[in-house]
Amino acid sequence: MANTSVKNIFLVFLKIGAFAFGGVYSMLAFFERELVTKKKWLTHDEFAESVVMGQLTPGAPIVNTGLFIGYTLNKLKGALATVVGQVLPSFILVLIISYLYIKYQDIALLNAVLKGVGAAVVGLIASVVYNMSRKLLKEYKSIFIAIAAFLCLAVFKLNPIGLIVGAGVVGLLVFGGEQQNGNT
Repeated sequence: MANTSVKNIFLVFLKIGAFAFGGVYSMLAFFERELVTKKKWLTHDEFAESVVMGQLTPGAPIVNTGLFIGYTLNKLKGALATVVGQVLPSFILVLIISYLYIKYQDIALLNAVLKGVGAAVVGLIASVVYNMSRKLLKEYKSIFIAIAAFLCLAVFKLNPIGLIVGAGVVGLLVFGGEQQNGNT
């Protein structure tokens, strides 16, 4: 859905940047809800492709994902709108929260709030994993690759970048012939 207005892109990413907490994976839930479900600016496949591109490119993965989405929606202006919209609220919020945390870090109420937010972030991440796995893991080969990648990272502590590259090579070997034959 190219040529979405720069103003609309900026406002949606400003909202995402202001209300999405917890890092890359928890923010993906907000991305998906706003861009795929509500606005219908992207399909689920386009969203998944954007997430992959955000992971593969150097830099902050969530910003890279936003850049890719913005470029898809409205080329360079869309990409710039996503970055400014997404980063501005976080930048301001980090300054404020850092000041308050340093000043009031010993207050029990603040520690209780942070524990609650941390638990919610785990739930958001689980939601993204669940939704993406339902859409992307449709055959046993994909499920095997996902489980193997999880084990390599969680148990064997392999480098995530090496895992992504390795999974790409495995995907080429396993699924490459299917694409050439026209079978998906």
